[in-house]
Amino acid sequence: MSNEEPLSKPGYHHGNLKSALITAADDIIREKGIEGFSLRECARRAGVSIGAPAHHFGSVTGLLTEVALLGYDGLGEALNGVVPSEDSAKDLQQLALSYVRFALAHPGRFRLMFRPDLVNREDPRYTQASTVALSGFAASIARRKNEADNHMADLFVVWSSIHGMANLVIDGKVRYLFDGASGEEFVASILPGVLAQAWPFGQLE
Repeated sequence: MSNEEPLSKPGYHHGNLKSALITAADDIIREKGIEGFSLRECARRAGVSIGAPAHHFGSVTGLLTEVALLGYDGLGEALNGVVPSEDSAKDLQQLALSYVRFALAHPGRFRLMFRPDLVNREDPRYTQASTVALSGFAASIARRKNEADNHMADLFVVWSSIHGMANLVIDGKVRYLFDGASGEEFVASILPGVLAQAWPFGQLE
């Protein structure tokens, strides 16, 4: 079981059914992953009828979008907690570490956040939350000396790289590459060196 923290439990029978359903969905995904999510189980945990999620959110997608938004809020908090320095390369390394740490701590939310078949990407809150979450990466890249370069292309490359690393970590692949290291061991003692060696930060200065 992951160490992903559940939301605090609301009063299910005191007029807060939407929050109760979001919490129940988040708990199931935390405990069992996306594949283990069941609308029936979600309704059971919230103490409501099977039709309640559709009544409050319009669809399963509407409910899962709320959980994905929690994920983006948490990711944004983690990334924006990195205090910018005068060294953009150092900042990018710290942002990358925070990104992978978040994925490792919250694998269920992390996977859900990037599932277009399960969340509503047309929800303006989704666009806003994802933009805010990645603002630290964008700001670090924008500090490049050559203002004529394509910052969005650089952001795409940086995000693709670290997102791939995060997925390999939560999928347990690093143990095959780094002498059986667990995800936690990899992030704590190996990933900083990997970032320094593999990422061409010099091209981002």
